[in-house]
Order: sequence, then structure tokens, then C-alpha cells
Amino acid sequence: MIARLCMALAGLLGVTAAWSADLQWGVNGHPFTAYPDISFEQQLDYVRDLGMTSYRVNVSSLDHIAGLAALVKQAKARGIDILPVITPDLDLDAETAGDLYAKSYAMAVTLVSRFRDDIRVWELGNEMEIHALITACEMRDDGTQYDCSWGTAGGDDPSHYFTPRWKQVSAVLRGLSDGAEAADPTIRKAMGTAGWGHTGAFERMKADGIDWDISVWHHYGDDLKRPLEYLRQFGKPVWITEFNRSSEKGEQDQADGLLDMMRQFRDLRAEYRIEAAHIYELLDEPYWAPSFEAVMGLVRLRKTEDGRWTPDGVKLAYGTARGFIAGGGNAEALTTAPPAAAGCDRKSLNSTVVNRANQVAYLYCLALHRLPTPAEQWRDSLAMKRGQGITEMLAKLMETREFRQAQPVERMTNADYIKGIYMLLLGREPDGRGLSDYLARLGRRELTPLQLALELAGSDEFRAAHPLLFSEIKAQP
Repeated sequence: MIARLCMALAGLLGVTAAWSADLQWGVNGHPFTAYPDISFEQQLDYVRDLGMTSYRVNVSSLDHIAGLAALVKQAKARGIDILPVITPDLDLDAETAGDLYAKSYAMAVTLVSRFRDDIRVWELGNEMEIHALITACEMRDDGTQYDCSWGTAGGDDPSHYFTPRWKQVSAVLRGLSDGAEAADPTIRKAMGTAGWGHTGAFERMKADGIDWDISVWHHYGDDLKRPLEYLRQFGKPVWITEFNRSSEKGEQDQADGLLDMMRQFRDLRAEYRIEAAHIYELLDEPYWAPSFEAVMGLVRLRKTEDGRWTPDGVKLAYGTARGFIAGGGNAEALTTAPPAAAGCDRKSLNSTVVNRANQVAYLYCLALHRLPTPAEQWRDSLAMKRGQGITEMLAKLMETREFRQAQPVERMTNADYIKGIYMLLLGREPDGRGLSDYLARLGRRELTPLQLALELAGSDEFRAAHPLLFSEIKAQP
């Protein structure tokens, strides 16, 4: 009790500073349960490049402990916090409330104890109240029957939850909360609902004696102030741990919707004590197609010929989020350019030696106007040895913050970008037909700036202009 009181007082003393700063921006990912071919390092590099300082990840089993430890280590090196969401893999219909409580309690104790020094905020449960929403013909607590002609209840009132199922949900949530508290009473527990008006679950949680420190909300609709007004009564800060719009109606629609939400959060952060907001999600999950969830990401994924998932360029929403974060609050440092690197002249490279090390050096000189560090050269040479192609390597370099600071697409006209990328990759300006064609395609959102660049990089003209990159390797580095 004393520890929690001290923590609360410390929070109150820091209120003025907290609300004068920007939110903590983060993004969601599934590093333990999806896209195994995308390394932790790749995922976290995207998070850092976006200017974000939090990566929200689901932990559904104690089997994920080793992976979580590795992720935390990599995140720390990049100044990123990991926000784990404990989502126990339990059968809510088959197990008793007592067993659900005990298993959830034990899982929380194990995880929080293991990461006591590394993770200070834990989200407990994810959208669990959905399981308990009352449906057609089920009985309410007052003895009346929920109308058989109605759909699933809206969730904004405590009576909208079917008590037998709610008891199972509540057992898990209480177990997680009590277990986390037992392991470390000074950590902060974030708990909440799926959004979509499911405010009644908070009253149910409070009535059941479930304790939490941060109210969690997911925002996918238009009305934000109404739930925030409701959450104010609990006297806790708010974390919006999921928000976004899918790109099924186009990348511009997603980017516009995301920008509107981020502006709302920043404008309302002081009034409603919004501390953090996490975009859902970092990477597309195309295996969920045709569901909208297949295209919720900021980065596209595609499957290679050998069946592996690989990044396929960033979406417009990626640049929108990155630019917005860099423009406010604590993000000033992100707009500072990196130290100037020594320039290089591709013509000075010895093109008679064809090996991966020399090809990597040439690519860095071409895209970033500098030579790679030894670590970069070794890493990328190994990637090429494992099958990464020249175009994939070029795409990776063009997605870096370093490249985008030199080629700030978000602040360039389409015509200027086309002229610049032609000069960079082909050493000439576009002819009239090429310029007009690409202007039209960019204007119709048929391709992104990165896709345009990679289309040029796949041309015969590019191969002829840079023969070293496509010569047969005879001697291994």
C-alpha cells in the first residue's frame, strides 16, 4: 500500500510536466506469433525511425519469455519501451472461474517478476469483454430476456454483459491484476476494453474489485470525447493502445484518417490525461485477407518466392505518422540531422573487383552518398549471401531515415521527386513522357514514391548504368 501511495504521489507531482509534453507514441506488433521472417531488429528499427518510443506486443504464453527478453534487450538499445499485453491462452467456456483466476495469477506473477527491472507498465488482457457481450435470447440479471430479434448488445451499460460469461472474463482480469500486484506493487497496470462504446465493462470491473492504474481504450470510430468523458470518472490516466484506419479504401484514406486521430489525441491530451497512443499496427498481415485487418499496417508485407514474408515498402500513413510525431512535443530531437558522413564518388570505387562487399559499398554510395561502416557492410553482405537481392537492398536503404532526410518526399512536389530520383538512379532527368506518366500514376495513387524508385531500379537502363551491381560474383568476400 505504501509503495503504491508513493507512486501515486510521484505521478501527481509530475502532472504539470507530463501534460506540457507530447504523448508517448507507439505502435503494435506481433513479434512472437506472426511474420517470423521479420527480425526483432527490423521491427524495432521501424519503430525508432517513426520517432516512437513504445512497442506494444502480445504475450499469450510463458513460452514467449525468451523472445520477450531478447526483444527488451534490442529495444533498450534503441531507446524503446516494450508494452507487453498479457493475453493468457485459456478456454473461457470450459474452465472454472477458480482455475481461470489461478492460471492468470500465476502467469502475471511469473512475467512481472522476471521483467521487474525492465518493464514498468503491463497491459492486462485485451478486449476480453467482447466474450461476455449479451446476445439474442439470453437472460439479463433482472430476470428479463434480451430480445431475440436484436443483435449483440452495444456494451455501453453494465447490463449489456451476460453474467455467466462475464464471471469467466472477470476471473482472468482479477487474476492478472492481483498477480501483477503481488509480483511488484510499484508497476503500473493498464486495463480496459476494445472501445466501440464498451464503457459498461469498466463499471463491471470496478464492481468486481479489479484494480488498475491506467484506463485503456481502443479508438476506431469517430466519437472520441464521449468515451473520454466517461473514463474521467475513474480518475486515471488514459492510454489509447490501438487506433488506426485500414488502407482497404486506399493509402491516402488511411493516412488522412490516421492524421485526424493523432491530432485529436494531441489536442485532448491535457484535458483528458491521455498519456500514450499506439497505432495498430506496424506491419500489414496479408494472410488475413480479405479482412480489413490484412491492411492495417504502416509497412506492406509480401511473400517471397521461397515463401518467406519480407517488407515491401512503407505506406503513406508511415510518413504521415513519422512527420506528425517529429513536429511536436518531445520529438524535436528526431528532426535533427545525423552527423554528416564522408561523401563518396562511385567512380572512385574499383569496379573491377566484383564481390558482395564491393556491391554493398557501391549501393551505400549510390543511395546515401557515403560508404558503409564495417558493421553495416558485414551485415548487408551476409544478407545478400542469404539471398537478399540488389533491389531489396536498395529498398531497405531508401526506407531509412537517413535517406528520407536527404530526399524528404513529404515536403517535395511529385515532379521534383521524380526528377530527383531519376538523377539519383539513372544519372539523368526524365524525358517528357516519363515525367508525365509518373506524375499521373502518383496522382492516381497507383504507386508510391518508393515503388516508383524500385521500378526504375528494375529497368534495363539502371542495370546498364550500374554494371558492378549485376556482375557475376566469382570471388566471395
